[in-house]
Parts: sequence; C-alpha cells; structure tokens
Amino acid sequence: MRKLCIFATHHQFQVDSPMDSAFDGHLRELIQDHQVDCILEEATGLPAKSCVELLADELGIRWANIDLTAEQRKLVPDSALTGKYDTLQDLRLHSHRERAWVAEVSEMVVNSGLLIVGLCHVLSMGEKLRGVDFEVEAHVYDPKRVYNWTGRPRVSPAQTKPKSK
Repeated sequence: MRKLCIFATHHQFQVDSPMDSAFDGHLRELIQDHQVDCILEEATGLPAKSCVELLADELGIRWANIDLTAEQRKLVPDSALTGKYDTLQDLRLHSHRERAWVAEVSEMVVNSGLLIVGLCHVLSMGEKLRGVDFEVEAHVYDPKRVYNWTGRPRVSPAQTKPKSK
C-alpha cells in the first residue's frame, strides 16, 4: 500500500523566504522518516519557487503544485468571495479542488509522498486519500510560538451580549 504523509499548515509558511526554521526542520524530519519519493504542495498563488520547492530541489526529490491554476479556479464559483463573512468557506469549491488533488496524488506518488496543504484540508484530504487505498498519516503544523496569545485585544463578556430591544 502506498503511503502519504499530510502536513497541514498556514499557507504563509509555504511562501516565506527564507523558510521558517522550525517549519524546515519538521519537513526535513518527515521527508527522512517517510523516505518520500515526491513532495506535493497545495496553494494557489505560490511564488515562482516556493520554499518547499527549493527544499525539494536541494534534496533531489520530485515536487509539484497540485492545486488548480488561477485560470482553473476562475471556472469554479467561490461563494466565499462574495459572501458577507470573511470566515466563509465554500465547501463545493473545496470538494472540487480536493477531488482534483486526489487524482494528482494518485498519479504522482510511487511509494511514499509528502503532501503539504492548508489547515482546513487535513481531515477531508486524509479521508479522500484513505478511500483510494493510501495509508495516511496526518500532521498539523500550528506552532504556538508564532501567536502572541497574551497580547491580542479582548472584549469582556458584557461587551459581547446582544442588546435588548
């Protein structure tokens, strides 16, 4: 059975140059431990050479961006772009994109691969890939050190209660 390690992260880590050192360390450890034969990356709008692609080049491992191109994305409506909330996710778009990624992953992974995706794709992609006979290991890269949890603005409970009419 082919193996796939899914590494979910915030896309900012994929576009950082130079690469975040802890992100680099985690990727290198997974690449070595899983003996990956390809590194696949999901993200629309990656730079000409993402930091992950540069790492793959350094290690002599095949790399591909499996996401839809900007032109392909325009053909699939995205209600999140026109919705009222900036937190809205269009599940039809995600499902469409993920089906395309599963096809790409199935075509590219020989024995063991590393797939880097945005945080919201880790569980659904894991299940889709298990459904096509991949042994999947899922990781979420969400380093607490990048958040300043104590310095962010807060509101008291009294400020969050709806006003009576």
